[in-house]
Order: sequence, then structure tokens, then C-alpha cells
Amino acid sequence: MRKTLALTLFLASLTLPAVSAAQPHYQSAGYGHPVSTTLHVSFPDSSSTFQPSPGQVAALGDVRDAAMVIISGRTSTLRPSARDESLALARAASARSWLIARGVSPLKIMINYVSAADFIADNSTPEGRYMNQRVDIEVFYVPRF
Repeated sequence: MRKTLALTLFLASLTLPAVSAAQPHYQSAGYGHPVSTTLHVSFPDSSSTFQPSPGQVAALGDVRDAAMVIISGRTSTLRPSARDESLALARAASARSWLIARGVSPLKIMINYVSAADFIADNSTPEGRYMNQRVDIEVFYVPRF
């Protein structure tokens, strides 16, 4: 727990800009510094089956070379419940399994989850709720010298 917290605080200290939900975001802090990519993959109502689009699959094509991957499961509910917490965790675990099946070391993957928080779209519309029912996959690369 302490190692995860320390790693999270270290990563939070890196200045990373906001991310667009439409496309992956690439950010470089300079020569030899980590490069990050964030991708949002949405889920249908009550689903935990990870099904990225062909474009998202292409964006995750070199994820095996990543130094670290953080997967965050989300739901679109307004009040947290045990069912929604389980769904958010299942979404993150489903994305983790998908990445492992494509050769990503499980030692590089951390998952977290939260329901009823961290919305990226207006939750009062079906389209907004669909965007909020997601996993965020943050991939960190360390350039080789």
C-alpha cells in the first residue's frame, strides 16, 4: 500500500496536462523523461466486457513496451453503491486481462476503481453516461537512450 501511494504521489508530481476523451493524449517532458498516453474506453450499461474500438486497439499497439500502466474503472452512477463499486472494479479487471492476453506483463499494471465520481461528460444524457461508463488507461513509457 505504501509503495503504491508513493508511486502515485511521484506520478502526480509530474506535470501532465488534461486529457481529451476523443483521442489518446501524448505528452513528453523532454529527453529521457517519461512519456504518457491516456485512453478512455467506454462500456455499455451494466457491462464489464472490455471491447476497445479498432482505433483504440491501434493506440494500445505498443503497450507491451510501457514501463507502467494504470487502469481506472468508472461508472456513471450518481451515488456510490456496492454493486457499482464491483462493476467499476470488474471493468478495470477486464481491461487488465485484455492487456495481459496481448503480452503486457501483469507486474506493470496497476488498477483502481471508483463509482459515482470523475465524470468526463454530462451525466444527464445517454451519450454522457456512456462516456462516463469507462476505463481510463494511462500508459507510461521511459525513452531509451
